[in-house]
Amino acid sequence: MSGFNMEIHEWMLNYTRQTEWIDRRGLILWIAFYTGGLGGGLYLVSVFFNSIWGMFISWLIIAVLKGGAHLLYLGKPQRFWRIITRPQSSWLARGFIFVMLFVIFGAIQLMLSYWLPDTAGEMVFKVLTGITALVVAVYTGFVLNTVKAVPFWNSSLLPLLFVLCGILGGFGISVLIALNDGNIDLATAEAGSRWLLLANALLIAIYLWRAAKREATGKQSVMEQIRGSSAPIFWIGIVVMGIIIPLVIAFTSYAVAEMPPAVLVFGVACEVIGGLALRYCVLKAGAYSPLVARPEQQ
Repeated sequence: MSGFNMEIHEWMLNYTRQTEWIDRRGLILWIAFYTGGLGGGLYLVSVFFNSIWGMFISWLIIAVLKGGAHLLYLGKPQRFWRIITRPQSSWLARGFIFVMLFVIFGAIQLMLSYWLPDTAGEMVFKVLTGITALVVAVYTGFVLNTVKAVPFWNSSLLPLLFVLCGILGGFGISVLIALNDGNIDLATAEAGSRWLLLANALLIAIYLWRAAKREATGKQSVMEQIRGSSAPIFWIGIVVMGIIIPLVIAFTSYAVAEMPPAVLVFGVACEVIGGLALRYCVLKAGAYSPLVARPEQQ
């Protein structure tokens, strides 16, 4: 076209890693994403065991750590109110609303469980809080899944992966609570961790395989994790500390009569590190596809 000149920028030709949600202030959002999954997963597990201590700890994780991290990330309180008044705008806005509902419903449920246990009111608020806990645990997967420009995130497996990781963390924390809370059966908590570790390892493998096979940018993101700058975090944080060490401890505990509490604490710490590493690698490896094809060399 005569007279038309389009300037080609480097980001139009190359894979461009997203930085807003993981670098600098984005690290706060990384913490918020993980603590939401952990707190939601722990609440669901605690309801299963009917552990009021587990429910209380999960409430603190979401109300203080996740809620506080989100507010720090936004910086200005007025931005927060603008977001929650437009729930139709994004999954991020809907997530804020469900966090607030969880905090409110959870506070009421904890008071009822303490002062009026085994009543209809307590049961109603357990159900309401459980629903919001599930949404809080899963919604960050939908937040990333709706970013069409980042193919690595655009997978239906991502919400499932995040919620299973959160429930795995919930079973891990419940193992520690079981050391002091008779409502939680330690053997059952360890069995839950054992099977969810296997399920998470399989799902991570399938997620990476599908991302690499679907298109070129997804493959680039997978290579960044297993061979690029994120490889140490992936192999040490996710594979070794998040999967192998907890699995060894879990199956050893199954084989022997009693596992020392210090070993159980170490195993749960590794699970938490693995969950943090998984969120970090998923966010860090997300890249935008090139907008235009690279011009051929003459």
